[in-house]
Formats: sequence, C-alpha cells, structure tokens
Amino acid sequence: MKIIVGGDVACERKERYAHGGIDLEFAKAEKIAEWLGGAEIVNDEAEETSEELAVGRVDRGYVKEFLDTLAFNQYGICRKDGKTVVAGHCTMSTALACDYLLSLAKEDVKDGFTAVLTNDAWIADFIEPDATLVSATDCCFDNFEVVYSASKEVYVKYIADLKANGYELGFSNEICGNLFNRFKKGSTFLSASYSPSEEYIRVISGSLDKNKFVDVLKTGDEDISEVTVTQMTLDYISGSFGMCYIITLKDGSFAIFDGGHVRVVNGYPKTYDYVRLYTLLKELNKRPDGKIVISAWFMTHEHADHFNVFYWFCKQYGSEVTLKAYCACPCSNAVAYNAQNPEYHTVNGQLKEALESVGGADVVTLQTGDKFSLCDVDFEIIFTIDDRCPKRLRRFNDCSFVSKMTYNGQAIMWLGDAGIAPSKLIRKRYTTEYLKSDIVNVAHHGYNGVEPELYDMIGANVWLWSLYYKIVEGFLAEGADTSLDYVQYARKIHSMENPPRIFYHKGANYTLKLPYRGEEDLTKR
Repeated sequence: MKIIVGGDVACERKERYAHGGIDLEFAKAEKIAEWLGGAEIVNDEAEETSEELAVGRVDRGYVKEFLDTLAFNQYGICRKDGKTVVAGHCTMSTALACDYLLSLAKEDVKDGFTAVLTNDAWIADFIEPDATLVSATDCCFDNFEVVYSASKEVYVKYIADLKANGYELGFSNEICGNLFNRFKKGSTFLSASYSPSEEYIRVISGSLDKNKFVDVLKTGDEDISEVTVTQMTLDYISGSFGMCYIITLKDGSFAIFDGGHVRVVNGYPKTYDYVRLYTLLKELNKRPDGKIVISAWFMTHEHADHFNVFYWFCKQYGSEVTLKAYCACPCSNAVAYNAQNPEYHTVNGQLKEALESVGGADVVTLQTGDKFSLCDVDFEIIFTIDDRCPKRLRRFNDCSFVSKMTYNGQAIMWLGDAGIAPSKLIRKRYTTEYLKSDIVNVAHHGYNGVEPELYDMIGANVWLWSLYYKIVEGFLAEGADTSLDYVQYARKIHSMENPPRIFYHKGANYTLKLPYRGEEDLTKR
C-alpha cells in the first residue's frame, strides 16, 4: 500500500527546522506506515493506485468527496473501495484524524468503515461566501481560518448576506483597497477580509469568550507627558539581545513593543534586562501618583529574544505595575510545526503564568486591518500570521505582526522580525504612499529581515536598529562576508550620500520626542 501526502507537504529532512524539516502530515504518515507494518510514502503527484491511504488535503477525487461531507470543525476516516482517507480540513484536524486511526486495530478499518469526529473548540456554523475553497487552518485561541478565491463583488455580496442573516457589524476598515470587517453574533465573532492583489476572501471564526479585540484598549484623557518612543539598549555582552521599545503616551501610561532576551539556566535568569526595563519605566514615568501603568504590551512574535523580558518582568514586578492589555497574534503549534526555531509561550502556559503574576490583563487578539488609538497615537495592523494561509510557515520570524503607528503627522513602521515572505505580501498589498514612514524599526535586528525594496517603499530617514553597534561595525569591516544579504544592505545604507539617522544599542537608552525633528528631540539615558 502507498500512503499519499499533499504535494506541498515537506518530506525531506533538513537541518535548523523543527522536527527535522518534515511537516506534521508526513510525521503522522510515518507513524501510520509503522502501524501498517510498512508502506511507501509518496506525494499526490504519484499515479493513483487501487489500494492507497491519503493523509490530509491530498489532490485526489475521493479525498475531496470525503472532505465535502465534513464541517470545518470535523475530521475523520473513510475507507471505501480500497481507498482510505485520514483527514480534516487543516493540518491540525488531519493530525487528530491520524491519532484516532492509530488508536484503532488495523482489522477494524475495512471497506465501508467511516468515523467522523468533531473539535467543538472550533466554530464552523457560519455562512460561507459563494466562492472557491482554497485552504483552511487553525489559529490562536481556538480560532479557525478559511481562505476562498473570489472577486471583490463576491465579497461585497457576502458582507451583505452576513448582515441580512443577523450578523452585527462591529468593525470595518479599508487600506489601499484591502477590505476588513468584523461581525458578532451571539457569543461568536466572524472576521472577513478581502485582498484584491491575491483575490482572496479570508474568514476567521472564533469565540468572543476566548478573544478580546482592540476596542477594549483604554487609556486616560489626562495630559501628563510628552509622547516619546524609547529604544532600550540590551546587554549583548552578557548574552541578551532582541528588541524593546517603549512608547510614552500623553496620559503617562506606556505601550511596549516586545522586551528582549533573558538567558535562563536551570530555571533561573542569568541576565537582567527585565530589571533594566523596570528601572527605565520608573525614570520615564511622569504620572503624579508614581504608578507604572502599561496600557498595552505588544508582542510581535514569541521568540525568546522578544518574549523573555516580558515574562520575567511580570514575574518580578507584577505586583508593582498595572498591565491593562497584552496584544498579539500568536500561531498554533500545528502551523509552526515545521518552522525554523518555533516557540510557543502562549500554548505552553508561560503567557498565562506571566499574566497571573500581574493580577490579570486583557488578552487582545490582533487581526490584520485593525485600526485603533492609544490616547492620540494611532495604530493599524497591516500583517499577521493569518495572512500566510494557504502558504505554510517555514520561518518562525515570519509570524511577526507588522504595524504602522502615526502621531501628529509622523509615522513609524514596526516590522518586528518579519522576513521576505511577509515583505513580499506587504509590498503587493499596499502602496508606497501608504507605507511611507518617517521612522522604521529595522526588521530582525538587521539580520535576514524584509526586502530592501520594502525599506525603499517605507523611505524612513530614522532607523531604530536594535543591534549591538559592534556587530554592525563587523558588517562594515574589511573581511566581512559580503555574500550575506544583510552585510550587503548594511554597507549600502552606510555608503549612501545622505544615510538615515541610525540608533543602535550603544550603551544608552535613546528617547525620541515625537514628532522627532532632529537631535534637539533626542535624550540619552
């Protein structure tokens, strides 16, 4: 018997990828081959045979026939005329179907055998657009995403159909022709978006009991502080790295992007940038009551060099600060199964532990198209991991969300650790006029980040480069490996006739008063 997996499933083992470079479906196929006592695993380009077992969304007529009987929250097994399907609509549900098969006795799975199971955590009873199904995936917080190929006219009709069927519109936005709408009905939400550059409708369903959105973000109306952004330096010499940016809002509260790394040995921290953050917040704090209030903590993605400072800060200082909201769009472990260096702080419980240490906070699910304000600082989310489907996540950095922040006519582009794949999608979706920003957070600390073409579209004259300056000097030094793209780009930037103003990690915390006009608006701490 042959075991068939989808043509886009990675089956070749590679270094530096989680699980040896193979996708979850292939890993399950190997288990099934062992369960069967031996079978050859091939992809769906192989010629169809009279006796075969398909794992997942394989390009076979009998697979489509079975999947068409399943709701999006269902998965199962069907054996008919010598052909066996073990599948659900997404990678996670397929894995669950495989686990169920492996719990059975081989002799029980005979012609005519069918078993359908349901994951009640996923909400599937929503109206679908009149469009071609492309793919589906599970998302964070038990949300479920379905992607359809369709025209704008189909999307407009779909929105009208939702309204006519009792879905209450809670949010809408348009960016460069990309349309975003979020609805609620009872205790569920439905987010729908349309991208003309891809001609995709994306629908995300989920529970309002498990998701809060940006409309819950609240700040005060006091006029206490100037609006600033501070780049906190990190202790590279002792092994800390990453990025931490602090936005001081008018009401004296803070918004923080990421945090940085904390080196941990045997469960205990050995570097202390979380202490540095607390000390810096005390110094920046202008509130008359002296309280440190963090209105929003944005986590671009869950790599340790972004998450760990947040975690240890909450553990150490949780009783001394107020955290109102934690804002992120993490990916599921199934989505990141075969990515480079995935980390799952939401899934493994560390996020829950950190939030318990601060006495609780709203967990806000960020979605592409979100538009909101903290005091009079405006934000738009222009990319999240949910935009990657139907393509698979191969580089965990690419699940970083990307946002544009605007204050008093000045824009900052926050790129997190986004790489080539998000960069291509962002350039495809949005115009140069929209992306134009005065300040940019350099993606992935100046290593393999977004394309040079995206920086050109952003056109910033101030770069927040969260990297130890000695490392950048190494990029520019004689003998540096010029085959590396980030070395080439660093050299290009530094050789420009009018290079941007660059802020590295150089032993000081740099505070830029916004709108930033020059050195008179700069404070070194």
